[in-house]
Amino acid sequence: MADALFIRLRENGTAEWATFAPTGQITSALSRGALADARVAAEGRRVVVLVPRIDVLLTQAELPASSQARMRQIVPFSREDSLAAEVESPASAVGARLSPASVAVAVVDKAKLEAWLAALASAGIVPQAVCSESEGVPEVPATLWLLLEGSCVYARRPGRPPFALEGMTLRQAVDALATAGADDEIKHAVAYADPGSQARLQAELRELADLFESAQAKVAVDGVFPHLAATLAQRPGTNLLQGLYSPKSNWIELARPWRNAAALLAALGLLALVLEGAEYWTLRRADEHLGDLLTQSCQKILGTNRASACDAELQRRRSNAGGANAETFLTTLEAVASARDPELRIDSLVWRNRTMDLQLVAADVGALDKFAKSLEQTHRFKPKIESANQNDTGVEGRVRIAQP
Repeated sequence: MADALFIRLRENGTAEWATFAPTGQITSALSRGALADARVAAEGRRVVVLVPRIDVLLTQAELPASSQARMRQIVPFSREDSLAAEVESPASAVGARLSPASVAVAVVDKAKLEAWLAALASAGIVPQAVCSESEGVPEVPATLWLLLEGSCVYARRPGRPPFALEGMTLRQAVDALATAGADDEIKHAVAYADPGSQARLQAELRELADLFESAQAKVAVDGVFPHLAATLAQRPGTNLLQGLYSPKSNWIELARPWRNAAALLAALGLLALVLEGAEYWTLRRADEHLGDLLTQSCQKILGTNRASACDAELQRRRSNAGGANAETFLTTLEAVASARDPELRIDSLVWRNRTMDLQLVAADVGALDKFAKSLEQTHRFKPKIESANQNDTGVEGRVRIAQP
């Protein structure tokens, strides 16, 4: 699969973006700037947009196996108690199945989603997927994974939806997990922090050392975005573009890098069509010319301008040219061609009364004699050398080929 462009929407129309391979490896420089600046990087690529975690509710719902459209209809009723206070006009998206009875669900306010899509359209970007940035938090067995960015703590424990907590310390986040029902199978903690949160991370992680078998703290030099995008490149999140918001075909942008090759291919196809047409026109003119010549010859020789009548008359005359054993013009000509040496030149040929008279030019008299004897050995003809005159070009001879 080709690399995809991941764009993270930030405040005031800004964004950060980079391309990632399906393996999660970043394959371009990390860029930051106005959203419109990402348009060039989006050309010809699949685009995945990460939207602010605070605007998307990630949860799970107990839903029977059914079509995605049917499950989207059921979601609002299955989560009615938790959605009413959170989202006024919800748009629900169904994600991966977490168990035989439950699926991941993402809920966003329609006005928010439409505002993001409008901003992207204004920048000339057509996304194929829109996901909550929280879904980029890795999920690792028996491990509590934490990402710190400013005052926000992104967290995920195995088998549960990710979430983001604002204004909390690591200890408070872990306590919130315990309150939410974290189990005893979490044995490790891994935390990444952006450079601005590094000092706070080191101090707070020491407080958690007694709660886990191991606890690691690392610095995300380029911020948390590459970690979020890398996770979603390997394991796609719940795409908010479902139902009415399903992604439209982006074939214009995907085809843009191939436009020069496509134009060249179209030009070659047009040229081939023109050449075929020219050849057809030439062959048709040649066929018409030959047809006219045939009609004129038939009219002159046989008194009819109908090709079928002309052919029938030729067949009749050929069959009447002699008995069943009589040599015809064509069979005699075939024998001459077989007996002729390549150096022997035929200057003229006359066929009359089943006899062929040849005017030949040979290197010497021996070549003429060899030609005549070759025909005689077929026992089908009686050749006779009637003349042989020496000149500057060789020997001009006349040979009559009759049937015995």
